Amino acid sequence: MKKVYGYIRVSTVKQGSGVSLQEQKEAIISYAEKNQLNIIEWFEEQETAAKQGRPLFNNMMKLLKERKANGVIFHKIDRGTRNYRDWASIDDLIASGSELHFAHESLDMNTRAGRLTADMLVALATDYIRNLREEAIKGLYGRLKQGLYRFYAPIGYINTGGGQIKSIDKIRGPLIKKAFELYASGKYNLESLTETMRILGLRNSKGNFIHLTEWH
Repeated sequence: MKKVYGYIRVSTVKQGSGVSLQEQKEAIISYAEKNQLNIIEWFEEQETAAKQGRPLFNNMMKLLKERKANGVIFHKIDRGTRNYRDWASIDDLIASGSELHFAHESLDMNTRAGRLTADMLVALATDYIRNLREEAIKGLYGRLKQGLYRFYAPIGYINTGGGQIKSIDKIRGPLIKKAFELYASGKYNLESLTETMRILGLRNSKGNFIHLTEWH
């Protein structure tokens, strides 16, 4: 039996603790059994909204290039790649002899038709991500126009709940206003302003004295 890796990706840690990861794994195992493939190692990637990259994916690609396994099984194409850069790397592996399998899509990656279908599916997945990004940006600007700041309240303001306008912190709000007035006078740089505001008692949300980097 040929040795392959099993790769699973979920978009958030919350998904990873739910059914998404398990369903992907079961589908990959079923595919491997039907096609007489031996899964020698699993790579279970949990991406966050912060998008810190895919270290496990990159490590798996490195091992495949070193011929540590014959190939890899993904659940679906969009679990393996959602951008052309990743797809180009995967395509290079196919060209070098590594086997690429998708448990959900019935594609023969050794044929021109299979490769073409995969290319189109990657294009659709990439466009889907692009659309999500555009809609998120539109939503953000829409809320800003309504006077709503969707992120955590900056120093000087207080969170009042989702969809609500931030309220002014009665203690730190006036100090923040004072800080802007002092800096606008041109007599202070960030270092001297920080020291002055510490003397006046300005603290951050954690109760610590304001730090130089928190002005940015």
